[in-house]
Amino acid sequence: MTVMSESVGETRLMERVAVLVASKDGAATIADTVASARAQADVYVVSDGSSDDTARASRQAGATVLDLSTNVGKPAALHRACQHFGLFARYEFVAILDDDTVIADDFVRQCLRTFAQRPENVIVVGRTISDWPREKRWNPWIAARAYSYWRYQVALRRGQSAVNALNCVSGSNSMYRSSLLRNVLVENNPYIVDDTYWVLETHRRKLGRVSYEPDAHAIIQDPTSMRDWYKQNLRWLWGTFQGIIGHKVGRTRSWFDFWYVGLILDWLLYLFAWPALLIVAITSDRIPALFVLLYMFVGYSIWIGAASIALKRYSLLLFLPFIVVFDWLYRVNFIHAWCKALRHKTVASCTWESPTRYSTDDGRVPQATP
Repeated sequence: MTVMSESVGETRLMERVAVLVASKDGAATIADTVASARAQADVYVVSDGSSDDTARASRQAGATVLDLSTNVGKPAALHRACQHFGLFARYEFVAILDDDTVIADDFVRQCLRTFAQRPENVIVVGRTISDWPREKRWNPWIAARAYSYWRYQVALRRGQSAVNALNCVSGSNSMYRSSLLRNVLVENNPYIVDDTYWVLETHRRKLGRVSYEPDAHAIIQDPTSMRDWYKQNLRWLWGTFQGIIGHKVGRTRSWFDFWYVGLILDWLLYLFAWPALLIVAITSDRIPALFVLLYMFVGYSIWIGAASIALKRYSLLLFLPFIVVFDWLYRVNFIHAWCKALRHKTVASCTWESPTRYSTDDGRVPQATP
């Protein structure tokens, strides 16, 4: 009787949820993405003008595929797939994944549990974990991203979720109520990052609550070179600033605007406090520059040490000098993106070049880490 009940429960679960993936030239990783999700939900893939075997690999892995002949960009591809497959009418929830994302075998169940806890939840954001395989264990770009994901989710995302002020969602591993997507998923997305538009529309139009679920694990691939790292960060930040400008953040009286303005002030401190202190230390005798550098190094060491313990990646400590350099380079990235957003407040087409993907054949699955 118990086995039968569990079987019926799984069937009902799959009837409620669809997983949707938009992919362009993702043949190296798409099969792993589909395989991680197909036991939890019906999986649909839209191949966005791919020139490789994305469509075939997706079908072989068990997905239903829409193969577009031209590249239209992720939001347009997702919109067309939802219309083509009738997902809004057939499913109560749609999880949107990237084509290099591998979700844990209870990802869907954990997201649904969070939806059930609050009827007003319309988006549930899963926990992002860097894909850091053994063959790439000494890649500093992956190490830096693994650290930044951990710190952001521990220090910021949990708090934002508690006060319903998440300013961004993970486009690679989040679940949405179909009723919400019907309202916010547009074919011609005005920002370079589609999920930035979705979450801001959700808050601005008071369409529901956005929650973070740290127990819904998903492994995603990160850039492995400086070029890809810089370009991806630039696109994310550019989209963020487009959203701030386009949705007039801080010009409306709401708790979301209040918390977002606080976040912007935190960004300003991050950008200018340490550089200003170093300049003062170098140009005057009041504060020894060596003391400032030592204090800064200790701060980084504490955070990276905590991350290495939480992630059970003790080699992360060896990357401390690289992470410090990357953190300062990220400040340049930040300013570059803001200037870009001032010049290009919207985009005509939400298309981009994805970072280089890498395939793995060791059957790894997301691990539950603290």
